[in-house]
Amino acid sequence: MKILLTGANGYIGQRLLPLLVEAGHEVVCLVRDPRRFELPERLRTRVTVAQGDLLKPDSLRDLPTNIDAAYYLVHSMSGNDKNFFHSEQQSARHFGQYLDTTTARQVTYLSGIANDHDLSTHLRSRKAVEAVLSNCKAALTVLRASIIIGSGSASFEIIRDLVEKLPVMVTPRWLNSRCQPIGIRDVMHYLTHVLDNEACFNRSFDIGGPDVLTYREMLLKLASVRGYRRYIVTVPVLTPRLSSWWLFLVTRTTFSLAQSLVESLRNDTVADPKRSIAEVLPHKCMSYYAAVELAFQRIEQNEVVSSWSDALSSGVMPATTWTTSRFRSSAYSPTARRYASPGRHRRCYKTCGASVGSGAGTRWTGSGACAASWTR
Repeated sequence: MKILLTGANGYIGQRLLPLLVEAGHEVVCLVRDPRRFELPERLRTRVTVAQGDLLKPDSLRDLPTNIDAAYYLVHSMSGNDKNFFHSEQQSARHFGQYLDTTTARQVTYLSGIANDHDLSTHLRSRKAVEAVLSNCKAALTVLRASIIIGSGSASFEIIRDLVEKLPVMVTPRWLNSRCQPIGIRDVMHYLTHVLDNEACFNRSFDIGGPDVLTYREMLLKLASVRGYRRYIVTVPVLTPRLSSWWLFLVTRTTFSLAQSLVESLRNDTVADPKRSIAEVLPHKCMSYYAAVELAFQRIEQNEVVSSWSDALSSGVMPATTWTTSRFRSSAYSPTARRYASPGRHRRCYKTCGASVGSGAGTRWTGSGACAASWTR
């Protein structure tokens, strides 16, 4: 099959791409800037990179029309667009207009579980995008997920940072919200197995692991995996803005992503049994504990395939200096990812293999070299 993959340089897209190629498909990756998309050499014979901006419909005119299916993996969770609710629908509408000119039979969208009342703006936006894509001629398949656990995922890295940096946590009350985390491997299983599966056409499914946990329980279970003893005190006085600053200062997330997460975390994201995918695609998902253990194995083996920040700045870029005025593990180049416990020396595994000390920023020169630039 010939498949169009949007969001190819994002966390999900980078993991899905090699699976599609290994299955024998021809893939067209839609990216805004090909210079920021680093395509592994082993995939180049089966992958075409196309340039286009979903907010600019004129840029989509030269995209291929002889495709069989498409994946829509686009969202602005970590973007700075204050009008993202409108922008996300506009992007989906432009994509749908292009898709209607093609021979595509199916479009698959990875959305968020939205069964709670009084949904956050981001979850309402996901549902709105679903509605836009449902108007396409191609059959729509929606997979709704809660927290995705895997090495490099935003949720996992934030939870990890909190556990590793804070022996005692005074936390917002949204830590008592419930979710149904799912491992990245299981997400990939569903994304690949709904492809061209007519039983999944024009249907929406909730996907989740076997555990329904509060965010507090997720923190404590990750601490257990790491062998840490952690204490959590939940207080009702932290406003959403204070909670966002708390996440931003303690973890490696951006402030815009912290704001989005805090707003969304007030909702329970638990799968609805009536929307289960089990009858169509029977599959035993791994537990939260197993997903966390696997994520740490990948980190320790230096096999982190993708990171949540890759969609923001990945691949070969012009010389850019990444610095920080305080010690935060977010001071890294996504191309030269460093994953290690806070306070230790971090290693640039992706490029030169050099150790970079605490408080270091990294400049990616585009030539395979990492130049450290220390700030305090």
